Amino acid sequence: MARVWIIVLIGLIGTAVHATEIDIRSGEHDGFTRLVFRIAPDTQWNLESGANAARLTIDLPDVVYRYDTVFGRIPRTRLAALTQTAPGAPLEMELACPCDARGFVQSGSLLVVDIRPRPESAPVPPALAPLAPPIALPLVPDRLSRSSPQDSPSVGRIGATHPPAFSALPVRQAGRAVETRLYSRILRGVDQDVLTLDPENTGRAAPDTLAAQIALAETLEQGLGLSNLRVSTVVDRDLGRTRDGIASPDSQLPCTDASRLAVQTWGNDAPFQSQLAGLRAGLYREFDAVDTDVALQMARLYLYFGFGAEARDILSLAGANAQDHSLLSALADAVDGEPPRPGNPLAGQQACDGPAALWSALTEGRVAENADTKAMLRSFAALPQHLRAHLGPTLGDRLTEAGFVDAARQTLRGTERTRTADPVSIEVVEAKLAELENKPDVQEEKLSRIVTDDKASIHAPLALADLIEKRWAEGGDISERDLELAAAFAHEYRKSQIGPRLEAAHIIGLALAGRFDQAMLAVGATGADRDQQAWTETLNRVLSRLTARSDDVTFLRHVSMLPNDQFLAAEIENAEPIAQRLIALGFHELALRYADRPQDRKGRHERAELIARATLGTGRPHRALLELAGIESDEANRIRAEALYRTGDYSGAADLLAQSGDLERASRYAWISGASDPMPGTEGTGYAEIHAIGKDLLEPETEYPETPLAQARSIVENSSSMRDRIAEMLGRLD
Repeated sequence: MARVWIIVLIGLIGTAVHATEIDIRSGEHDGFTRLVFRIAPDTQWNLESGANAARLTIDLPDVVYRYDTVFGRIPRTRLAALTQTAPGAPLEMELACPCDARGFVQSGSLLVVDIRPRPESAPVPPALAPLAPPIALPLVPDRLSRSSPQDSPSVGRIGATHPPAFSALPVRQAGRAVETRLYSRILRGVDQDVLTLDPENTGRAAPDTLAAQIALAETLEQGLGLSNLRVSTVVDRDLGRTRDGIASPDSQLPCTDASRLAVQTWGNDAPFQSQLAGLRAGLYREFDAVDTDVALQMARLYLYFGFGAEARDILSLAGANAQDHSLLSALADAVDGEPPRPGNPLAGQQACDGPAALWSALTEGRVAENADTKAMLRSFAALPQHLRAHLGPTLGDRLTEAGFVDAARQTLRGTERTRTADPVSIEVVEAKLAELENKPDVQEEKLSRIVTDDKASIHAPLALADLIEKRWAEGGDISERDLELAAAFAHEYRKSQIGPRLEAAHIIGLALAGRFDQAMLAVGATGADRDQQAWTETLNRVLSRLTARSDDVTFLRHVSMLPNDQFLAAEIENAEPIAQRLIALGFHELALRYADRPQDRKGRHERAELIARATLGTGRPHRALLELAGIESDEANRIRAEALYRTGDYSGAADLLAQSGDLERASRYAWISGASDPMPGTEGTGYAEIHAIGKDLLEPETEYPETPLAQARSIVENSSSMRDRIAEMLGRLD
């Protein structure tokens, strides 16, 4: 037995010394970028968000964050970089936009961090303070947790808990018993969220509790020797939590009672016809009056078997004032996959611990950030088999779109076990999961299989659109077969709800195949009833591919004759590369038209170098110098030097080029300016040597032989030497 305990002890010690590794999953969504960390339940964490950075601290010893594959799935438009200086150090997030980082715990073990653009009216938070160096720990680690300053962006955020700090408490050696009691009281205060550690000593208290807090702080300071304690009461803690819940946009509404959503009890294993016949016989009473209770039972029976439209028809007989009429109507929409309607009685209940979480997600058409996925999965497992087969792909798709990968996987497994679910619908969700998990090969395989499946029906065109989108994101090409299929789908579904998306996919496919004439013609032929946002996105994708991949003639033909509506709809991200390629081709006037558009005046300062380069090419060097006023960079200096050269200021151009490090051109301009000596620092350049040769040639001979014959011989020799030096100089100029 003792040997067993020794083995267990060694295992525990070995586990303690190994670093805890956390793999970071990433996902890009409309309006936000998401990072997901898997942690143990009840793990303490803290997220601080500053002006252009965020810092995540998880209370795990020697924690190591694995973020090698993060940027393989997301662009660097919101999150620029992730760094960790050492094991156990916080995770530093460099933000690439005016964004805020917000964290919350999902399903107890998933820490989710969302990076969202900051509203324009919101104040800019202060920059994060640099990390303090580690402190030696002479005593055992305590459980005092650091609290953020009151003006910190993390204060008041959902889930923004404070990680424990490890510090040495210099307790006076008055006896181990007193020390133990004092520690237990402190830890009790920490457990009640009453006692926190304030590094900056800037804690603020309510006026009615200020005197008590000051007195308590002084007492603790005298006993512990700590001047950085901030104390609050339990009442302050609870009021603060209430305030945070009211201020939160994800505040939970009252949950609908589980008995009103017990769909699994609204029918049985008897044949549907027999159950319906028994209720239909009692639907009408004497004088053809509808029995409201029977009508509601029939509506519930229809919902049990997955007939949403029939349930709504029966509800119309029961009347709008019937009990649970709006609730059953919302369930009927969820069963039929109808879009959300106003007045949804289940809205905002996805955080409930019961079936309300499941039906709230199905009726709202999305899964919220604070959704209780465990409750959803429990409620989904309790549904009858046919409803799981019918609703499983829909729920899995919405969980995937929200970034809840594990919950989506469990939903799909539960759906597959029914053996009656549509396999194509399941494969569609699996393709999205593969995309979310950064598995492009798996995604490609599943999308290709869906496209070629004869039973895919409506899923095939959408899968082809996703496949084209994947090829676009990867910068790849498209096969001739897929392009013809995209054209067929776009024509077949042109009058349907998915018609605009398939038309856009076909146009993008044309651009991927290099058929830019057809793609631009299709963009121009889009009707006046088009979705302006979708049309603009499609146009800009075609222009991006046109600029990067087309030949010079095709490129010039389209950008020079671009209609006015397309010229105005082109985004600045496309206008700049178009202008740069036009400058390289020598079409400076047309390049200036794209570089200096009226709609792009807001960011004109950032494009000053491009505008100056195009302006210089049009033969206006003085205006180019004006465009570069206040711009300091090597490229700006090179453009200034070229402008000064064209105005005849060769020495000024040489000075600017020398500052930019272009010594070869600087020495050339100095030589052209007629300076007597080469520029300092350019001695090793070719034109500096030419400059030195020219200077030697201009120096007169100071001494001549006294006799005429010797003088003549000296002149001939000098003439020959001079011819050789001139030939050498001209050879170097070549």
